[in-house]
Amino acid sequence: MPKEHAIIVRVTTLLLVLLAISFAAEPRRISVYAPQASYQVDILVREGIDYVGVTDLLEPLGRIESHVEGKRLKLTFNGGEAEFQEGKRQYRARGNAKLELPGNFLLVDGRGYVPAASVGQMLPRVTEQPAEFHAGPRRLFIGSTQVRFSAELRHSPSRLVLSFPTPVSPSSLIEKGRVRLLFRREPVVSSGADSVAYNDPFLQSTNFAEIPGGAEFIASIQQPATVSIGDGGRTVTIAAAAQPVASPTASLPVTQTPATTPAGNSTQSRTPAARAHPFVILDASHGGYETGSVFSPTLMEKTVNLALARRLQKELDARGIPVVLTRIADNLLTWDQRAVSANTSHSTLYVALHSSSSGHGIRVYTSMVPPPQAGQTTRSFLPWESAQSPYLGQSSIAASTIAAECGYNGLPVRSSAAPVRPLNSVTIAAIAIEVAPLGSSADELGNPEFQQKVAVALASGIATLRGKLEVAP
Repeated sequence: MPKEHAIIVRVTTLLLVLLAISFAAEPRRISVYAPQASYQVDILVREGIDYVGVTDLLEPLGRIESHVEGKRLKLTFNGGEAEFQEGKRQYRARGNAKLELPGNFLLVDGRGYVPAASVGQMLPRVTEQPAEFHAGPRRLFIGSTQVRFSAELRHSPSRLVLSFPTPVSPSSLIEKGRVRLLFRREPVVSSGADSVAYNDPFLQSTNFAEIPGGAEFIASIQQPATVSIGDGGRTVTIAAAAQPVASPTASLPVTQTPATTPAGNSTQSRTPAARAHPFVILDASHGGYETGSVFSPTLMEKTVNLALARRLQKELDARGIPVVLTRIADNLLTWDQRAVSANTSHSTLYVALHSSSSGHGIRVYTSMVPPPQAGQTTRSFLPWESAQSPYLGQSSIAASTIAAECGYNGLPVRSSAAPVRPLNSVTIAAIAIEVAPLGSSADELGNPEFQQKVAVALASGIATLRGKLEVAP
């Protein structure tokens, strides 16, 4: 064998070995989609069988308490009891005594594990919610979380429009001859026909498949293409690049834009102006003598909020997203001052940051202001306390997107409307984020590693919103 050829063979063999090692080192996980949160749990392999931790599955879904007595794991979930025994298939949940797993229950270092294949059957017994497990792609759907879509090929010009019932934000990759859409965070599933042949001059065929950690949609094309997201994330359009089309749903409808001051207790609308890039205003709540919650003699809410704002600012700067802070020091701002700062900043999104020792993980709030009434026009006047009304739709998109990203990053998250000031008076998409510790100690709120984990998740969610929200004038 020639010397050069032997070297090539050795190098190729080494690369294959390194590639195999990298795949082997990649952790196997189950992606969980639930009404409460979307998250991932690690898989433990024992004797060729995939296992998953019981508490890992249940903790983001509700209140859970568990303890080990000898070889038995006893737990309480949302008031219902369950009991498992190491090395046994039988288990008890909510009074049922003859339930059975497809494999033996494991106790490893005081933590309980059930066969991954059992989660679709076991979880409804414990949580009283339906569950469906797709074993191949390792995706678990709890409740009615599955998202199904429709695909329509339109002409003049040619484009394929995918319609979804809820906002999505897929990653897209345009290659020669095909467009790939990857859904990592959304519970997108098959709508019936996974492979469709079109034989169109622009679109040849499409194929949908669930993959580990998500789902993939591939369009085989015969011309250069572009991908755009419209209708607040509810449509994805793959269009021929040679004949671009302005989608009628390329932006969210905004009926009115209130003015930006509380003077006279009324506001008058203005027409929004387009802006090339999203612009985020971060509002670290409290400050000065208004300390907020006091977590310990050395840790106050106002300090935690400002630290989170600064970390989030750095993460957003690294992603190329312009950011402004309402306060950069320990100073006091009134609620009206915070709203005016948001409304005059020409921002796309307002995020108020709070922290709390109660609860668990992240809470995302939107305003409780009523929606616009029939008959209101772009020239309508609105009370200062109702200025958020025309932006509730955008705020809801922001809240759901950021909540989904927090869940994907392993942070328990809940979303709701709440009377949080100054959301009612903000005239752009506006949400409030309240951060609580993951453990039992409020000291975690001051932990730099915990703060950084939260900042990364929030920054990822805000980055996902680019292109989804209307921009203020």
